[in-house]
Amino acid sequence: METSTDTQKSRFKTWATTIFVCAFLFVWLSGMTAGMMAGACRKDHYEGAQKLRFCNISLAAGAWMKFSTHERAKGSRIELERGIALSQLGKVEQAVEAFEEALRNARAKPGPWEQLLHRRMVHMEDSNMLALWVSVIEAAN
Repeated sequence: METSTDTQKSRFKTWATTIFVCAFLFVWLSGMTAGMMAGACRKDHYEGAQKLRFCNISLAAGAWMKFSTHERAKGSRIELERGIALSQLGKVEQAVEAFEEALRNARAKPGPWEQLLHRRMVHMEDSNMLALWVSVIEAAN
């Protein structure tokens, strides 16, 4: 015969397992979504509104990861790509804000992050976008 203590333990175990599974699925699904959308965001195949959509989804899905300076530094590339998309759409002020955020995030952790952003921008064929990037670098220094 099962006692009330055994029933309470069983219910607790069931709830604890359910909460763990839900938390795991949240982390896994948001990480997968952020990663897949980041891959699409970084591709030059997409431009403008479509690129911006991929970048925004990636940043939103991975927002919970920004507690870590390392994750912010890694995510600086997505913010840079978001700025590129905004610039392609003619939204210059928002593009500058995205570039500033990318630079802040890249500088959050020592490593190659800022150099990766510079390398990406040097390969851009749009001289106006490159000029925006240079203005952000100069203002930050």
